[in-house]
Amino acid sequence: MKKILIIAAIVFCVAAGGVSAQEQAGEAPKTDRSAQVFDRSGDEGLLVARFLKLSLSEDSGTDEKSGDSTILTSPDGVVMLIDGGSPECGGQVDAYLRSMGIKKIDAIVASHPHVDHIGGLVRILAEYPVATLYMSKVVYPSGAYGALLTEAKKRGVEIKYIEEGSRFGFGDSVKVEVYNPERDIKYYDGYPANSTQFINNKSLVMKFTFGESTMLFMGDVYTPREVELMEKFGDELRADVIKVGHHGSDTSSSKSFVKLVAPRIAVMMHDNLASLQVYKNYRKVGAMVYVSCIDGSVKVAGDAAGGWMVLTQSDRVSDFLK
Repeated sequence: MKKILIIAAIVFCVAAGGVSAQEQAGEAPKTDRSAQVFDRSGDEGLLVARFLKLSLSEDSGTDEKSGDSTILTSPDGVVMLIDGGSPECGGQVDAYLRSMGIKKIDAIVASHPHVDHIGGLVRILAEYPVATLYMSKVVYPSGAYGALLTEAKKRGVEIKYIEEGSRFGFGDSVKVEVYNPERDIKYYDGYPANSTQFINNKSLVMKFTFGESTMLFMGDVYTPREVELMEKFGDELRADVIKVGHHGSDTSSSKSFVKLVAPRIAVMMHDNLASLQVYKNYRKVGAMVYVSCIDGSVKVAGDAAGGWMVLTQSDRVSDFLK
């Protein structure tokens, strides 16, 4: 039977014997399990994803999101980084990697060429030996995209383009299947003007399978593309864990899609809760739902029998989110 061990709590901040000093000051008790979240000592034999909490400084002068970044380790210790957040967040990703004692990266995945996903990867390529860069064939004439390709070539990183139907191994015991983007990418007249949805729908959609445990990464795919993927792949998209599409925004995660995937654990990486309805969609199918701006970095670890452990950096200090 599949099990989930949750090491996280909703904290009601009531101290024994009365009101705490922090409550009197209007402050919630702060929990920080960063050391435990990024401790690799118990990772051997498990498929582990660490979904990173990233943040932009108040004086960043940009409306961009901090973005997505996830560190994966295979049961035999292979390291993969999926996305690197915005350029300003590259240093944060670097710090997380260093806190894990990582000195080289076996694979980097650029889910799609928007700056809040690939901007920080230039810093990582400059700081670490990287064996392989996986990305889609979609071409996006932006500064961040050009900088990524330039840095990869400068460092001698092998670039592998993947698409629907691609399969590869992550270590000796994890298989990766790619469902998106389609093999034949057609560009519309006037591209890249008004291309936000177009590029998001070309995100790499990847499923990781380790024995009975599965993880699905959706990039920033929008609802219309979700529908096409459901029609084409059906139950193949079911997964225990999902990296929620488009940071938990209501552009994605329709009720029908969430019901089909039926995840037990869902993680959203964003600077705020993008959509309460999307959060509820996942809760209604019984998923435990985590949001990086609330729960901090989140470690999710699965064994070959389908058992899962979740560890959050922070405790919740409100029962607003059930």
